[in-house]
Amino acid sequence: MPASTPTATVEALVAQLTLDEKALLLEGVDAWNTNGVERLGIRRLFLTDGPHGVRKVRANAGAFGLAEAEPSTSFPTSTTLAKTWDPDLAREVGAAIGRESAALGVDVLLAPGVNIMRSPLCGRNFEYFSEDPLVSGVFGTAFVQGVQSQGVATSVKHFAANSNEDYRFVGDSVVDERALREIYLRAFERIVKEARPATVMCAYNQLNGVYCSDSRELLTGTLRDEWGFDGLVMTDWGATHDRVAGLVAGCDLDMPGQVAHNHAEIIAATHDGRLPAEVLDQAVGRVLALVEHCTHDHDAEPVDAAIHAALAERAATEGAVLLGNDGTLPLDRTRGGLVVIGEQFERMRYQGAGSSLISPPATVSPRDAFDARHIGYRYARGYRALGPKLDAALEHEALDTARDADTVLLFAGLGDLEESEGFDRTSMALPAAQVRLLDALVDAGARVVLVLSTGSPVEIPRQEELAAVLLLSLPGMNGGEATARLLFGEANPSGKLTESWPRTAADASCAADYNRSAVAAYYESIYVGYRFHDKAGTDLRYPFGHGLSYTTFAYRDLAVTVGDGRVEASLTVSNTGDRAGAEVVQLYVRNNRGEVFKADKELRAFAKVQIGAGAEQRVSLGFDLADLAYWDVDTHDWVLENGDYEVLLAASASDVRMAAPLTVTSGRPSRSPYPASVDAAFATPPRSIPTAFAELLGRPVPHAPRTGRLGLETRLGDAGGSLLGRIFLRAVIGRVGKDFDAARAMPDSLERDARVKSTHFVLRMMPSMSLRSMTMSSAGELPFHVAEGLDLIAHGHPIRGIRRLAAKPRPTEETR
Repeated sequence: MPASTPTATVEALVAQLTLDEKALLLEGVDAWNTNGVERLGIRRLFLTDGPHGVRKVRANAGAFGLAEAEPSTSFPTSTTLAKTWDPDLAREVGAAIGRESAALGVDVLLAPGVNIMRSPLCGRNFEYFSEDPLVSGVFGTAFVQGVQSQGVATSVKHFAANSNEDYRFVGDSVVDERALREIYLRAFERIVKEARPATVMCAYNQLNGVYCSDSRELLTGTLRDEWGFDGLVMTDWGATHDRVAGLVAGCDLDMPGQVAHNHAEIIAATHDGRLPAEVLDQAVGRVLALVEHCTHDHDAEPVDAAIHAALAERAATEGAVLLGNDGTLPLDRTRGGLVVIGEQFERMRYQGAGSSLISPPATVSPRDAFDARHIGYRYARGYRALGPKLDAALEHEALDTARDADTVLLFAGLGDLEESEGFDRTSMALPAAQVRLLDALVDAGARVVLVLSTGSPVEIPRQEELAAVLLLSLPGMNGGEATARLLFGEANPSGKLTESWPRTAADASCAADYNRSAVAAYYESIYVGYRFHDKAGTDLRYPFGHGLSYTTFAYRDLAVTVGDGRVEASLTVSNTGDRAGAEVVQLYVRNNRGEVFKADKELRAFAKVQIGAGAEQRVSLGFDLADLAYWDVDTHDWVLENGDYEVLLAASASDVRMAAPLTVTSGRPSRSPYPASVDAAFATPPRSIPTAFAELLGRPVPHAPRTGRLGLETRLGDAGGSLLGRIFLRAVIGRVGKDFDAARAMPDSLERDARVKSTHFVLRMMPSMSLRSMTMSSAGELPFHVAEGLDLIAHGHPIRGIRRLAAKPRPTEETR
């Protein structure tokens, strides 16, 4: 379902609308709907969250309320799906979610998220595909194509450079032009050009000093004029900064809407000329064009829940990554002495927390799958994933159960109290209770197989002493079945990492400035993920692209040809083991050694191939020569440099198997657009913010704003330096904290777990919100004039502030 420019019918409708109706069409209503105009037959649209299922809530609980949702298939999260390295599978999953969306009356699925995994600490990494823009773009394209093939619109998010949760409402992502183009916009560009998504969602944050919802350069200059996007741009929920400036910039739809101030501003700005009539009508036309598409394109195939459940299981199986194995895996199901430790064996963490929380019709835990196979084992819970304290009794029981065990399966990983939308982690450490268990089991001499559920990299203590490590990531509702199949050799692991796993967060490429303040200095420039680690020589736990199998593969007979602007590589891959398996062949290109600083090598193509035991297959991969271009900040365009490159065929970023030279003569001679100080500072990846970063940006690096006082653009958590800020924060936290406390007081059950994780998400997110973001997301619960009054009082204008608080809304702000 491609997006479209307004039709003659749409243009005729625009001409019949009143100014008030136009303003209404440009905002949401009831948290998840657009407004309709009944007299003209314009219906509402229903928008809801993805990206790994359909979260259609049964009741309006507000922009961040996590009310009970209609049942839908919980597929593996995006990070798990990408680890399959199979875009066709991603397209199938997208189509299945599209079918379920259509069946539930959903018009726009708010997915996929294609932000780059800049840091392993980002709380929302599980919703994203990769640290690499090619992987992110290819999987985002496939997902959009799948969903929209069923007549359901998508919303590609979060545009752009949205790489943390702690400062997402007020933060400023300070990114140099080249890194923005090569790393952070590249996936969006591919998706827009190849998949034609119906909508794009702008991010909360500022980008180089301008809120994304206000950035004409981003939303019109780049997205529309340069890339040819012809769909609708909407805000993230509460991301509006200045409604009129946003419309002028190209931000059409304000969600969740029902902010009287914004409605009034549209009308006032139209009258006084700040908002040209043609700009207003253009935005309205885009909303109506989306309504027209969604009305006519609901032709999805019927939903077969069993087929979708099987698809979820397949994706979970193919997305699991065997990180290490001394030969202990696969297990012999007939052999006794198996001990299983860890709550996640019976209460599998199969999805992330936050706005993507799905309500599946059923789940299959690893314990369910073991019991269905009549596997013999002894089990102890070991820890409570949603418990705030260590449980000595559970730990003692687990160690007692594991005494004299032949093999111990330790199910561990991050819980929803450690990893979620709404906040970032402060370290990569596993929960303390799990680390204590792991240490004690290894010290006791047990042969330990670690089974990990996590949406982001974690530290793995004693990794060298473990028998095996199997990463499930977040495998969806049938993840338990996938786990059993992999552990007992019914399926052969074939997933590979789409992000680098440093040993600690201190080794990450952005460690020197991640979440230090509201100003996020992307000082590492293009050196993100493996681009950093390759050149910096990081001693990684696991490299990008890593993943083992129960068989082995050999590469030979590489041939590379160049013609018609394409580079084609072919090689023979042999399965040298006694099991059928799948190999992900990764093609990197080592960059030329020219005048411009570049990563050592970059992923340019990949292919996943299934090969029988003892068999071989000829594999072909290709890419455009233009893909080797870098973004030149002088010409503001892509430039291909002449020089000697090298084509590398690899099993991971650190396991290059074959190489062939590639000489480029169709470009231009290498020359640097940067001052010599920048060339020197970025010849190797910086480990701290270099003084030349300002020169790279072409402007001074902004200082973080002073905090301590309550304000429209201050995080509530930073407003504690004033009495008013402390009072307001205490009131807000007290309100949402009651829900969290009530959830924790419930009897131990799966229902309690669900309530705890959803209320915890809101509780942890609230300190990151500002008065403005609360106003824009609360559908009138916090009116804008009240937020203005509080801001005035906090900034030393008590009389004006009290007057604003006491005053009725301006005439044009009255509730409609």
